[in-house]
Amino acid sequence: MSTLRNPVLRTWETALTEHSTSVRTARRLIREQLTSWGWTGDPVDDLELIASELVTNAVVHACQGNGEIRVFLQEFDGDCRLEVWDPRGDLRVGRPRPRRFGEGGRGIELVRRLAFDFGVIARRGAGKRVWARVLLEPADDLFPPGS
Repeated sequence: MSTLRNPVLRTWETALTEHSTSVRTARRLIREQLTSWGWTGDPVDDLELIASELVTNAVVHACQGNGEIRVFLQEFDGDCRLEVWDPRGDLRVGRPRPRRFGEGGRGIELVRRLAFDFGVIARRGAGKRVWARVLLEPADDLFPPGS
């Protein structure tokens, strides 16, 4: 007889308002939560920056008066998944072409580069979750030499 074990070790979530100050609040809350879980260094910095980009996108592009963004963290053994939910399931996360001197268009590419894995789950009428996964240890440690 096999027993299934839930791989999620710890979870955390919060709701934020559709306001520019929510970006700063998300960064602070995520850093506090990860620190309380014992995370330090680059992974915390990376998740904080990723959250900043994803919450900014939700506030600027997705909420449009619907007022709420949700932020989720799931810590697994050795990695953490950050999700940012917004109410626009019809808004795709694409690869924008940033203008040379423009301020926008680089955030999602930055998320792609910082995250071990990244994706979007969208459902029309139910919003979307943009998620990114960051490893506690560098990806090179996953596969030791000779394996």
